[in-house]
Amino acid sequence: MNTTKLDQFEIENIEDVLPMFEETFKIKLENSETEKLNDFNEFSELIISKVNFENDNLCTSQRAFYQFRNALETENIIEKNQIHPDTKLKSIFSKRNRRKNVKKIEEKLGYKIEILAPSQITINILFFAFAISFIGLFFYWKIASFGILISVFGFYLTKFTNRLDKKTVREIIEKNTAQNYFKIRNNENSFNKNEFKSVILEWFSENAGIEKEKLKDGTFA
Repeated sequence: MNTTKLDQFEIENIEDVLPMFEETFKIKLENSETEKLNDFNEFSELIISKVNFENDNLCTSQRAFYQFRNALETENIIEKNQIHPDTKLKSIFSKRNRRKNVKKIEEKLGYKIEILAPSQITINILFFAFAISFIGLFFYWKIASFGILISVFGFYLTKFTNRLDKKTVREIIEKNTAQNYFKIRNNENSFNKNEFKSVILEWFSENAGIEKEKLKDGTFA
Protein backbone atom coordinates (compact mmCIF):
# COMPACT_ATOMS: atom_id res chain seq x y z
CA MET A 1 0.00 0.00 0.00
CA ASN A 2 1.33 3.42 -0.98
CA THR A 3 1.24 5.91 1.86
CA THR A 4 1.40 9.68 1.72
CA LYS A 5 2.45 11.90 4.58
CA LEU A 6 -0.10 14.60 5.29
CA ASP A 7 1.47 18.04 5.59
CA GLN A 8 1.13 20.17 8.71
CA PHE A 9 -1.56 22.33 7.14
CA GLU A 10 -3.72 19.27 6.36
CA ILE A 11 -3.23 17.83 9.85
CA GLU A 12 -4.27 21.16 11.37
CA ASN A 13 -7.37 21.17 9.17
CA ILE A 14 -8.34 17.76 10.58
CA GLU A 15 -7.78 19.04 14.11
CA ASP A 16 -9.89 22.14 13.39
CA VAL A 17 -12.95 20.20 12.21
CA LEU A 18 -12.64 17.34 14.73
CA PRO A 19 -14.77 19.12 17.40
CA MET A 20 -17.60 19.43 14.86
CA PHE A 21 -17.33 15.70 14.10
CA GLU A 22 -17.32 14.86 17.81
CA GLU A 23 -20.46 16.92 18.37
CA THR A 24 -22.27 15.41 15.38
CA PHE A 25 -21.46 11.80 16.21
CA LYS A 26 -21.50 12.20 20.00
CA ILE A 27 -17.99 10.99 20.76
CA LYS A 28 -14.97 12.45 22.51
CA LEU A 29 -11.33 11.81 21.65
CA GLU A 30 -8.66 12.60 24.22
CA ASN A 31 -5.40 14.29 23.25
CA SER A 32 -3.49 11.44 24.85
CA GLU A 33 -5.20 9.07 22.40
CA THR A 34 -4.81 11.08 19.21
CA GLU A 35 -1.15 11.91 19.86
CA LYS A 36 -0.26 8.22 19.53
CA LEU A 37 -1.83 7.78 16.09
CA ASN A 38 0.36 7.12 13.06
CA ASP A 39 -2.11 7.36 10.20
CA PHE A 40 -5.70 8.09 9.20
CA ASN A 41 -6.65 4.42 9.35
CA GLU A 42 -5.71 4.27 13.05
CA PHE A 43 -7.61 7.52 13.53
CA SER A 44 -10.72 5.94 11.97
CA GLU A 45 -10.38 2.82 14.11
CA LEU A 46 -10.14 4.96 17.24
CA ILE A 47 -13.30 6.83 16.29
CA ILE A 48 -15.22 3.60 15.67
CA SER A 49 -14.12 2.25 19.06
CA LYS A 50 -15.64 5.35 20.70
CA VAL A 51 -19.07 5.01 19.10
CA ASN A 52 -21.57 3.64 21.62
CA PHE A 53 -24.57 3.33 19.31
CA GLU A 54 -26.32 0.07 18.55
CA ASN A 55 -24.81 -1.64 15.52
CA ASP A 56 -27.15 -2.75 12.72
CA ASN A 57 -26.93 -3.79 9.07
CA LEU A 58 -28.87 -0.92 7.51
CA CYS A 59 -26.94 0.39 4.49
CA THR A 60 -27.20 4.15 4.97
CA SER A 61 -25.85 5.10 1.54
CA GLN A 62 -28.39 2.82 -0.15
CA ARG A 63 -31.17 4.39 1.90
CA ALA A 64 -29.87 7.85 0.94
CA PHE A 65 -29.93 6.87 -2.73
CA TYR A 66 -33.53 5.65 -2.56
CA GLN A 67 -34.63 8.79 -0.71
CA PHE A 68 -32.89 11.02 -3.26
CA ARG A 69 -34.33 9.10 -6.21
CA ASN A 70 -37.86 9.12 -4.81
CA ALA A 71 -37.66 12.85 -4.07
CA LEU A 72 -36.64 13.54 -7.68
CA GLU A 73 -39.58 11.56 -9.01
CA THR A 74 -42.08 13.03 -6.53
CA GLU A 75 -41.08 16.54 -7.59
CA ASN A 76 -41.42 15.56 -11.27
CA ILE A 77 -37.79 16.37 -12.02
CA ILE A 78 -36.89 13.00 -13.57
CA GLU A 79 -38.28 9.46 -13.70
CA LYS A 80 -36.66 7.28 -11.04
CA ASN A 81 -35.83 4.52 -13.54
CA GLN A 82 -33.48 7.01 -15.20
CA ILE A 83 -31.50 7.56 -12.00
CA HIS A 84 -28.47 5.41 -11.27
CA PRO A 85 -25.34 5.93 -9.14
CA ASP A 86 -23.32 7.00 -12.19
CA THR A 87 -25.99 9.33 -13.59
CA LYS A 88 -24.57 12.79 -14.25
CA LEU A 89 -26.06 15.45 -12.01
CA LYS A 90 -26.12 17.95 -14.87
CA SER A 91 -28.57 15.66 -16.68
CA ILE A 92 -30.87 15.83 -13.64
CA PHE A 93 -30.52 19.48 -12.70
CA SER A 94 -30.62 21.62 -15.84
CA LYS A 95 -29.10 25.09 -15.55
CA ARG A 96 -32.40 26.83 -16.20
CA ASN A 97 -34.20 25.68 -13.03
CA ARG A 98 -31.25 24.30 -11.09
CA ARG A 99 -31.46 26.38 -7.90
CA LYS A 100 -35.24 26.03 -7.77
CA ASN A 101 -35.15 22.24 -8.20
CA VAL A 102 -32.34 21.78 -5.69
CA LYS A 103 -34.36 23.71 -3.12
CA LYS A 104 -37.42 21.52 -3.80
CA ILE A 105 -35.37 18.36 -3.26
CA GLU A 106 -33.87 19.72 -0.03
CA GLU A 107 -37.34 20.51 1.30
CA LYS A 108 -38.52 17.02 0.40
CA LEU A 109 -35.51 15.32 2.02
CA GLY A 110 -35.52 17.55 5.09
CA TYR A 111 -31.84 18.47 4.91
CA LYS A 112 -29.40 20.48 2.80
CA ILE A 113 -27.62 18.52 0.08
CA GLU A 114 -25.23 21.43 -0.63
CA ILE A 115 -24.91 20.45 -4.25
CA LEU A 116 -24.18 23.98 -5.49
CA ALA A 117 -20.85 25.62 -4.69
CA PRO A 118 -18.27 27.91 -6.33
CA SER A 119 -15.05 26.37 -7.59
CA GLN A 120 -12.04 26.27 -5.29
CA ILE A 121 -10.17 28.41 -7.82
CA THR A 122 -12.80 31.14 -7.44
CA ILE A 123 -12.54 31.01 -3.65
CA ASN A 124 -8.73 31.13 -3.82
CA ILE A 125 -8.76 34.14 -6.15
CA LEU A 126 -11.18 36.06 -3.92
CA PHE A 127 -9.19 35.20 -0.80
CA PHE A 128 -5.92 36.24 -2.49
CA ALA A 129 -7.48 39.51 -3.68
CA PHE A 130 -8.79 40.22 -0.18
CA ALA A 131 -5.39 39.48 1.41
CA ILE A 132 -3.51 41.68 -1.06
CA SER A 133 -6.03 44.50 -0.63
CA PHE A 134 -5.78 44.26 3.16
CA ILE A 135 -2.00 44.60 3.00
CA GLY A 136 -2.44 47.47 0.57
CA LEU A 137 -4.33 49.46 3.23
CA PHE A 138 -0.96 50.42 4.71
CA PHE A 139 0.21 51.91 1.40
CA TYR A 140 -2.66 52.96 -0.89
CA TRP A 141 -5.72 52.82 1.32
CA LYS A 142 -8.23 54.18 -1.21
CA ILE A 143 -7.38 51.59 -3.86
CA ALA A 144 -7.06 48.85 -1.24
CA SER A 145 -10.46 49.70 0.25
CA PHE A 146 -12.02 49.34 -3.17
CA GLY A 147 -10.29 45.97 -3.58
CA ILE A 148 -11.63 44.77 -0.23
CA LEU A 149 -15.13 45.90 -1.17
CA ILE A 150 -14.95 44.00 -4.47
CA SER A 151 -13.65 40.87 -2.70
CA VAL A 152 -16.39 40.93 -0.07
CA PHE A 153 -19.01 41.44 -2.77
CA GLY A 154 -17.50 38.53 -4.68
CA PHE A 155 -17.78 36.27 -1.63
CA TYR A 156 -21.40 37.35 -1.25
CA LEU A 157 -22.18 36.46 -4.87
CA THR A 158 -20.81 32.93 -4.42
CA LYS A 159 -23.91 32.22 -2.31
CA PHE A 160 -25.93 32.35 -5.53
CA THR A 161 -23.68 30.12 -7.63
CA ASN A 162 -25.32 27.76 -10.09
CA ARG A 163 -22.28 25.48 -10.34
CA LEU A 164 -22.66 21.81 -9.43
CA ASP A 165 -20.10 20.83 -6.81
CA LYS A 166 -20.28 17.10 -7.66
CA LYS A 167 -20.50 15.28 -10.99
CA THR A 168 -22.50 12.12 -10.33
CA VAL A 169 -25.33 10.86 -8.16
CA ARG A 170 -22.86 8.52 -6.44
CA GLU A 171 -20.69 11.46 -5.33
CA ILE A 172 -23.56 13.44 -3.86
CA ILE A 173 -24.94 10.34 -2.10
CA GLU A 174 -21.54 9.69 -0.49
CA LYS A 175 -21.40 13.30 0.66
CA ASN A 176 -24.99 13.29 1.94
CA THR A 177 -24.47 10.03 3.82
CA ALA A 178 -21.51 11.48 5.72
CA GLN A 179 -22.97 14.94 6.34
CA ASN A 180 -26.52 13.83 7.25
CA TYR A 181 -25.90 10.33 8.59
CA PHE A 182 -28.52 10.20 11.35
CA LYS A 183 -31.17 12.13 9.40
CA ILE A 184 -30.95 9.60 6.60
CA ARG A 185 -31.12 6.66 9.01
CA ASN A 186 -33.94 8.35 10.95
CA ASN A 187 -32.35 6.99 14.13
CA GLU A 188 -29.81 8.84 16.25
CA ASN A 189 -28.93 5.79 18.33
CA SER A 190 -27.68 3.33 15.73
CA PHE A 191 -24.94 3.01 13.13
CA ASN A 192 -23.54 0.45 10.71
CA LYS A 193 -20.01 -0.40 11.80
CA ASN A 194 -19.17 -2.00 8.45
CA GLU A 195 -19.80 1.21 6.52
CA PHE A 196 -18.66 3.74 9.11
CA LYS A 197 -15.01 3.89 8.09
CA SER A 198 -16.02 5.14 4.63
CA VAL A 199 -18.35 7.67 6.30
CA ILE A 200 -15.45 8.98 8.39
CA LEU A 201 -13.27 9.26 5.29
CA GLU A 202 -15.92 11.13 3.32
CA TRP A 203 -16.72 13.48 6.22
CA PHE A 204 -13.14 14.54 6.88
CA SER A 205 -12.30 14.75 3.19
CA GLU A 206 -15.20 17.13 2.64
CA ASN A 207 -14.76 19.24 5.77
CA ALA A 208 -10.96 19.31 5.98
CA GLY A 209 -10.55 19.83 2.24
CA ILE A 210 -8.27 16.84 1.59
CA GLU A 211 -8.55 14.48 -1.39
CA LYS A 212 -10.04 11.15 -0.33
CA GLU A 213 -7.31 9.03 -1.91
CA LYS A 214 -4.60 11.00 -0.13
CA LEU A 215 -6.46 11.01 3.17
CA LYS A 216 -7.26 7.29 3.06
CA ASP A 217 -3.57 6.33 2.90
CA GLY A 218 -2.34 9.40 4.75
CA THR A 219 0.15 9.22 7.61
CA PHE A 220 0.63 11.74 10.39
CA ALA A 221 4.34 11.19 10.94
